[in-house]
Formats: sequence, C-alpha cells, structure tokens
Amino acid sequence: MSLKPDSLLPPEVSKAMRNEAVGKRLALLRRALEKRPAEMADLLGIERTYWSRFEKGRQGLSDGVAALLVVRFGVTLDFIMLGRWDKLPVDLAEKMRALPPE
Repeated sequence: MSLKPDSLLPPEVSKAMRNEAVGKRLALLRRALEKRPAEMADLLGIERTYWSRFEKGRQGLSDGVAALLVVRFGVTLDFIMLGRWDKLPVDLAEKMRALPPE
C-alpha cells in the first residue's frame, strides 16, 4: 500500500492548496498589479477563460503558469500555493495588504 503525498500534508497546508484558496490569492495578485483578468491572461500567454477558471478555483493552476507568475511578476510559489507572505517582495505584499476585500 502506498500513501498519496497529499495525505501526508498537515490539514492547514491542504486547505491552503485548494483551488479556491489559490484562486483568491491569484485575484489578489491581479488586483495589486492593477490588471483586468483578460490582461493577466494575455500577459501569461494563456486563454482568457483559463485565467478565469484559475481565479474562481474551478481549475488547478498548472506548473507552467505558476512559474510564469513567479518570473513575470516577482510573486513566490510559497505565496501562490501555500499562502505564505514572508518571502514576497515588500512592495508587492504592501499593495496586496492595502486592497479592500472583494
């Protein structure tokens, strides 16, 4: 019998990695960058409907798109996937924290 890696994760990590939680962080990032959803999709070279699905938690973020977000916008994978703010660039973190709730 083999265990699935997800079953070994602490519950709070599993919760942070849910598509819905990742999607909320993607929306927060987009708003901090002052971009519309269509602009984010265009900047990443993906279909506009994909970005919408990611943000709404209907589809899991692909490794390639996650890597592009890191390269193009300076966000960290720790933030995207786990919701950890501590290694984000200070200016980006401040912009996101200053946004009103949606």
